[in-house]
Amino acid sequence: MRCLKITGVVLIVLLASAWAVVAVEDLSRENGFGTGLQLTFPMTPPHALPASGMSLRIWLVDLFGFEANFFVVGSSLSFTPRAFLKVINLPLADLYLGVGVGIFAYTPPQDALMLYTPLQGFVGLEMRLTPHLAVNGEVGIFGLGGTKGGVTSGLGLHFYF
Repeated sequence: MRCLKITGVVLIVLLASAWAVVAVEDLSRENGFGTGLQLTFPMTPPHALPASGMSLRIWLVDLFGFEANFFVVGSSLSFTPRAFLKVINLPLADLYLGVGVGIFAYTPPQDALMLYTPLQGFVGLEMRLTPHLAVNGEVGIFGLGGTKGGVTSGLGLHFYF
């Protein structure tokens, strides 16, 4: 039993030291361009910021980035351009602030076709799983541009080249 306890302590120490070695390398430093999927809630137009779909993301100078999300609302191709600023740049995770605008056309039941352009402000956390694969989570607010407004939340998965 004592041998099992000692083995457990040794494994914990080894895992902690291995984590420290991995944490020294900044996994987001060298990869700036990525593609993937972004899912943002709420998703039901017109009172939403439906920015779910194909995502292209690029980080410039490791602190400032852009993203374009392409998605379909009804039968119309729509997109959401967004800009980011990293406020905390850690080796395995980055905290960023962002703004964006959703641009989509939608025909509510028994109404004419309308163009919606809700604005979005958000905070996000991107974690690198490997030097080329990252997941992100975001929370924010949206409104104006013909929408009622509200709270957004999002998840994303990007592969960086």
